[in-house]
Amino acid sequence: MNHEDLLRQKYLRRFKMGILLLTLLAIPAILHSHAAIQSLFNRPSDWIPSTVLEKAEFDDFVKNFAAADLIMIAWQGSDLDSESLAVAATALSPLVEPGQGNTTGQQSITVDHADADALSAGKVSAGKVSAGKVSAGKVSAKHASVAHGIDPVIPAHVVDMILELRKQTGVKYPLAWLRTGTETLGRLTSSPVNLSRGAAIRRLQGSLIGQDGIQTCLVASFSMSGLEQRRVLIPGIRKIIGEVTDRDARRVSVVGGPFEGGTVDTESVQSMRVFTPPSALIAAALCLICLRSIPLTGSIVVIAVIGEGLVLAAVHYTGVPMNAVLIVLPPLIFVLTVSAGIHLSNYYLDAASDFPELSRSEAARLAMKAGVPPCCLATGTTVVGLSSLMLVRLEPVRIFGGVASLGVVVTLVLLFLLLPGAMVLTRPRRKKNQNASRPRDGLAGWIRLWMRRRLVRPWPTILGFLSVSIVFSLGLTRLESTVNVPRMFLPESDIRTQYAWFENHVAPTVTGELLLNFPELTEDDDPLRRLALVAKSHSSLLELEHVDGVLSAMTFVPAISGKRTLAATAQRSVVRKLVRDPDSTLGDLGFISRDGEKEIWRISIRMPQRGEDDFSGSLKAIRTVIDEVVAESKLPVQASLTGGVVIVQKSQQILLRDLFRSFMTAFVVIAFVMMLMLRSVLGGLIAMAPNLFPTIALFGLMGLLTIPLDIGSVMSASVALGIAVDDTVHLLCRFGSRRARGLGQIRAAYGALRQCGWAMFQTTLVCGLSLMAYWFSDFVPTSRFSLFMFSLLASALLGVVFLLPALMASSLGRWLSHTIGSNPDATIWADRPEPRETQDLPRVPPRWE
Repeated sequence: MNHEDLLRQKYLRRFKMGILLLTLLAIPAILHSHAAIQSLFNRPSDWIPSTVLEKAEFDDFVKNFAAADLIMIAWQGSDLDSESLAVAATALSPLVEPGQGNTTGQQSITVDHADADALSAGKVSAGKVSAGKVSAGKVSAKHASVAHGIDPVIPAHVVDMILELRKQTGVKYPLAWLRTGTETLGRLTSSPVNLSRGAAIRRLQGSLIGQDGIQTCLVASFSMSGLEQRRVLIPGIRKIIGEVTDRDARRVSVVGGPFEGGTVDTESVQSMRVFTPPSALIAAALCLICLRSIPLTGSIVVIAVIGEGLVLAAVHYTGVPMNAVLIVLPPLIFVLTVSAGIHLSNYYLDAASDFPELSRSEAARLAMKAGVPPCCLATGTTVVGLSSLMLVRLEPVRIFGGVASLGVVVTLVLLFLLLPGAMVLTRPRRKKNQNASRPRDGLAGWIRLWMRRRLVRPWPTILGFLSVSIVFSLGLTRLESTVNVPRMFLPESDIRTQYAWFENHVAPTVTGELLLNFPELTEDDDPLRRLALVAKSHSSLLELEHVDGVLSAMTFVPAISGKRTLAATAQRSVVRKLVRDPDSTLGDLGFISRDGEKEIWRISIRMPQRGEDDFSGSLKAIRTVIDEVVAESKLPVQASLTGGVVIVQKSQQILLRDLFRSFMTAFVVIAFVMMLMLRSVLGGLIAMAPNLFPTIALFGLMGLLTIPLDIGSVMSASVALGIAVDDTVHLLCRFGSRRARGLGQIRAAYGALRQCGWAMFQTTLVCGLSLMAYWFSDFVPTSRFSLFMFSLLASALLGVVFLLPALMASSLGRWLSHTIGSNPDATIWADRPEPRETQDLPRVPPRWE
């Protein structure tokens, strides 16, 4: 058996081993990737490390108050004392933990048999049901309800919906408590507050009651087990309310953190399930068109798809749930795998085409000898770019960087294992005999002539790229970031429609929490002094421009008189008792918390959604006002501002600051790698210029157009650097090989570009267009990520095809010639001179005759 046969058998044996390994890896890739998708859970407060002050304050707030995971539910007709509001509260009462503050729906219920049929049909009988009275279901529903511990007043078909919801989630009581605006208003108009109805409504406007004084809502708090099932629970709750109020569930508006997170979860899962298969099919079709080889195309696409599954499985193994940041991880691995595979495949196709005397196995050996070093260098620099994301303090971004780095290395090893066998199975394309005295006519000949002219006079190209980069860099100072959930969806989406309706009819949806921390209350302390400070803070906040509503303990106590009358003294005594007693109606509302060492008073702030995402001005104004109030007080108190808006604002700051830090780290490390690769400090810095262009161009353009960075594009700076370096390394290796053979700079640059240019174009075409399948997603971060990655690939191609060859052909090219591993034998193209070209002269070649 000759050497060629042995080599062929070796590659085929490795190919079979690779197929077996892929089969084994497909098991966790399928099973555990599904588990990762099912675990998807988005909550920005979990992303910030506990070492950040704002996160520590938020955790303290969550520990002391059951108010971090609230939803508010309203619909047209959920008015004060309305029948539909009472019926909805009663229908949801079986989902509330018993004895956990669910006063609504557990009031005294009277049964009006005349309305039994109407309610059991899911309709409200007008004039028959009041805030504390609802109609009973049919007698048959009564026994079924009692058997499951559900109030028999609830209709049978609603009971079935509740039981099905419990079965789907595995949680019997997903809600910690449930209240209505009517019930809260009743607390203010009854003893001991005894406000007039009008005064009570005015206190609740901007928080629980709309500006019309009629429209109100349901407020519910999720238990931890219920929060984990919010994707199923919230749609189920909307369906139940729609059923009992006889309206389309889509007309039931829900706002709040759990709803935002659940909506992001649902859209993230849908994006992955709906658009991943078309993306893979588009990539496979384009690969087949470009490579014209089923073995090569099949190997590349299968490895890329299994690589997607493996990184999802790796996320599952970390124990961290999937989130909106990590959903862009699979398509990124797909892009990088396809890119490396196409480059390696083109090395083989070029070798088989230019050296027809070689057998398939010899051509494969030559291709791997020429392609493996640049692929390893390119992957190494990409890993550096991705690993730099581990410096970002947001946990999902750190995991993204670590898992992506591992995924890139694994898929490259699989490509090295399978592609030589796929090459042997691929029939090479032979060049047709052409007249060697004349170049190819038509567009191809014109492009080749135009490129050589640009290389002979490279400085206009270099200066042109420099000018464009300077213009785009002006936008970098205006770059902003956002993790605003409603802005992650299209304007006509369900979540943005619901938020707009809720803000127009009920109350603002942006929440902040002001916490006043006092020492533990002793018998010598007068709680009225603390209440007075809360009252002053409350009124000061309402005077701010962007604050539309405030709720605090002051909302639920009567106006305190300073008179010395017997009635005023008795009233102050009642208020003192309300404050001191943790089981009083005031303590039950959750605005005062005690942990044995301190007493915390909570003031809830409501602000409207705005066109921009930056609430820093509003938060600064709140802090300034409260600092003044606290400074004027003689009480020992510390104020802290927390809540959803603070966490979102801090996340945006961390995204932007850490993005810059991670990018600069990646740049420095990759530049150092380039210096080692080129054995020149100046050469490494020059080679980084084309790699910087995509990042400066895209991020600068986003700044100029005031497009904020979202969770889908925040990783893209470091990723862009890695992608651009990929093509740069291949081109530099081919340039160095030609220079080692004694070719001049222009011929070497032109030959390297001719050899690698088609592969780079194929990579951009296949990866860019396959990712554009995600552009049709209604989830804006996914859609924007696909467009952003396509733009990055295109701009990286421009930098590598035009700027880098110009640098090679210029006087700067002497520092780009000495690539480590430049082997004159590890080359593919014969690189014969063009017709009528005998030497590498710095002049414009004449037109072909």
